[in-house]
Amino acid sequence: MNDETVRPRRDPAAPTRRRVLRMAAAAAMAPAAARGQVTDLRGFDPLWRDAEAAIAAFFGPVAFAREGIALDLPDQPDSGSTVPLSLRIDAAMTDADHPVVVHVLAHGNPTPHVFSAWFTPACGRGEVATRIRLERSQTVTAVARMRDGRHLRADRDVTVSFGACAQIGEGSNDDVIAFQPRSRVSVPPRARRGEIVPVRALISHPMETGLRSNSADEWIRQRIVSRFGCAFNGVELFRARLHPAVATNPYFHFHARVVESGSFAFDWYDTLDLTFVNRADIAVA
Repeated sequence: MNDETVRPRRDPAAPTRRRVLRMAAAAAMAPAAARGQVTDLRGFDPLWRDAEAAIAAFFGPVAFAREGIALDLPDQPDSGSTVPLSLRIDAAMTDADHPVVVHVLAHGNPTPHVFSAWFTPACGRGEVATRIRLERSQTVTAVARMRDGRHLRADRDVTVSFGACAQIGEGSNDDVIAFQPRSRVSVPPRARRGEIVPVRALISHPMETGLRSNSADEWIRQRIVSRFGCAFNGVELFRARLHPAVATNPYFHFHARVVESGSFAFDWYDTLDLTFVNRADIAVA
């Protein structure tokens, strides 16, 4: 893991109160279908209450293929608070054949949208792994749009004994605000030209859902990481939009095909209007 000290910095493009009001007014005036197509990586996309309605808004009336996509979760996790999830899409990872975007939804959560991920051919593999929260036993769905226009879908039923999203916990709002995240990344220091290498990124973060109270019956306001991005030599490689159902201490494992030496740049956007950054170098021979 890259353990360099990371200093939070204000994002100059972060939403202001005026911008939020403009976006809300524009959303109210837009047709429902058009509103559903918007995904703002800073956290102002719609709060879906129904997974199938969200899927219809993402893609419209499309037919989904069930082949070429695999969604893996444990059948019976011990707790819904941290459930490992991995997703694989079969693709050549060329300009003409790669997943453009994948949305993961949990049908039984208070808000079903878990996360979305955008891939590029430079990922080398259409794979991503992370950890999510599940409130109860339910179906988890992954839907993807491919570059050639195909749409893929996979569903998995998961049995949960202890739910996660609205648990009573410790800590006040002041504690949540005072928490100082720390981000780390892992990339091999060396690779062969054209090799597909694993990339891992982790940030310590409470991912407060805004759905729980503490032992003093104080409502704890939402604080999450809403965006993650990775670029290589200044060109976007992978990005994700996170929702409250991503587990505490968000983690992503994906891949990169490297053809030259260079630097990976990582950023995590916190809804307190903070961005945490890392860098990792790789030498290619």
